[in-house]
Amino acid sequence: MTWKIKQRQQKWLEGERGTVRKDWGGKITIALAFPNRYAVGMSNLGFQYVYQALNRFETVVCERVFYPEPEDMALVRQSPGGLLSVESQRPLPDFDLVAFSVPYENDYTNLVEMLELSGIPPRARERGSTRPLIAAGGVALFINPEPLADYLDFVFAGEGEALLSEFLDFFKELRNGSGSRPEILLDLAKSVEGIYVPSLYEPVYGEDGTLEAIRPCAPDLPERIPVRRADLSREDPCRTAVFTANTEFSNVMLLEIGRGCGRGCRFCAAGFVYRPVRYHSAERLLQAASPECGTNRIGLVSAAVSDHPEIVDLCTSLLDRGGSLSFSSLRADTIGSRILSALEASEHHAVAIAPEAGSERLRRVINKKLSEDQIFRAAEMLAEKNILNIKLYFMIGLPTEERADLEAIVELAKEIRHHVLHSSRGKTRLGTVTLSVNSFVPKPFTPFQWTAFAGVAELKEKAKWIQKALAKVPNVRVHFDLPKWAYVQALLSRGDRRVSLFIDKVARENFTWTRAMRTSPLNPDFWVMRERQQEEKFPWEVLDHAIERNYLWEEYRRALAEKESPECRPGKNCRKCGVCGP
Repeated sequence: MTWKIKQRQQKWLEGERGTVRKDWGGKITIALAFPNRYAVGMSNLGFQYVYQALNRFETVVCERVFYPEPEDMALVRQSPGGLLSVESQRPLPDFDLVAFSVPYENDYTNLVEMLELSGIPPRARERGSTRPLIAAGGVALFINPEPLADYLDFVFAGEGEALLSEFLDFFKELRNGSGSRPEILLDLAKSVEGIYVPSLYEPVYGEDGTLEAIRPCAPDLPERIPVRRADLSREDPCRTAVFTANTEFSNVMLLEIGRGCGRGCRFCAAGFVYRPVRYHSAERLLQAASPECGTNRIGLVSAAVSDHPEIVDLCTSLLDRGGSLSFSSLRADTIGSRILSALEASEHHAVAIAPEAGSERLRRVINKKLSEDQIFRAAEMLAEKNILNIKLYFMIGLPTEERADLEAIVELAKEIRHHVLHSSRGKTRLGTVTLSVNSFVPKPFTPFQWTAFAGVAELKEKAKWIQKALAKVPNVRVHFDLPKWAYVQALLSRGDRRVSLFIDKVARENFTWTRAMRTSPLNPDFWVMRERQQEEKFPWEVLDHAIERNYLWEEYRRALAEKESPECRPGKNCRKCGVCGP
């Protein structure tokens, strides 16, 4: 029955532009696997970049593999080894390397299930000396690789631009040599900085269950794995490589204009693990977005697009070419006239703003540095340009949150609605204010890595209160995430190797998460609901992002004291967090 799956993949290929297909003769063969459906993977710029970057090497064949579509799952289960690459429709065991690109923790179970469906034993210790090697990279993995450590032969700890060339040089020599799987992995760990081989590191736990250490099991291995960062001034910008209508961004070229964010929001892992903030020059970006790319629809991507130092010139040049622009994120305090003109010229009718918290007090806690006046002014300016649909991102369950902070979310939404309606008076349509309210999940390598998750019952109660308070307000809509999935994300982002017990039950025994947690001898609250002590060892600290732990602790204390901290801006001789040197 695999012909049905092959037929679907052939339709994908027929609808794509930019696909790379190579002869396998004498080349390193890599299956680039995304642990979610085709439409999700092809919307992910990191996945697209790695596919393009690997295929630039003449010695490499890189083909894509995705988690099965819902209607195909039964067929794949009936056909052992029926998980196939898109380009040549070969099974995963045919490849030299299976490399997973993992941006989201909640896809961990999909990764394990994909190995099982492909006929590859999911746990690394269950695999013999035969190929392929199993690896993973992506932001989720270089924030905390430990929940997946028992499934992976190695982890790419860092950014692809800094790692791939050196790794492939090693891998090419590896294919020409011999050695057992353990010997190969030991050689790899010693030869390529930024490669983490979990089997070569042993976690040690105390009597109370807390982690005491993760110790290297062989000489000459670093105690912590340095995370590799790219020098973007020497790299071409990441951009969409393969265009397809079967994705969220149909016929839009996504273009990464920078990496990281200097604002220092204390909840945001990307703002810390991607330090220092780096930008591509406008000149390089304009070259990457040349008309030869085949579309004039450009989506600018960055943690804070409007913070790019040349954003005005970039937008002006792209618009002068006849381009249509969209933005992954805009801060309310940086929406200026040129960005407004770009939004208007590109016929945008909706824009998202992220206050994150309702009260200015709580925004000081999270270091958001955004006032009510700035938020209201942004809403007014957007409405004046006929952009009347405003989406607001909020979090609930933040540290120190009180009922007054929830009330402030409601009042802020009402005030923004008032400003939008006032500015749109006399226009042909009324605006809508949409709140997207998400549960706060404490993340590694942030000042909030010590704090506890608020809890499912508490978050449900808070969401219910906000929903009721805004239920009768015209032109205001509210959407919430599900706190139970935020709990799972907290478990996977803050857990250690023992969390693989839950992953196994869900991925390999077909348990629901609720059942997996209820029937486990381990209590997931240990990782999710417990506030950590200052000196407690964290599992993710097997990686070294060069961020001083004392700096993060001091930021946590400042948060609890409701004190803001200055932005992180490279080039000002700042050595406070440690990333730019001691």
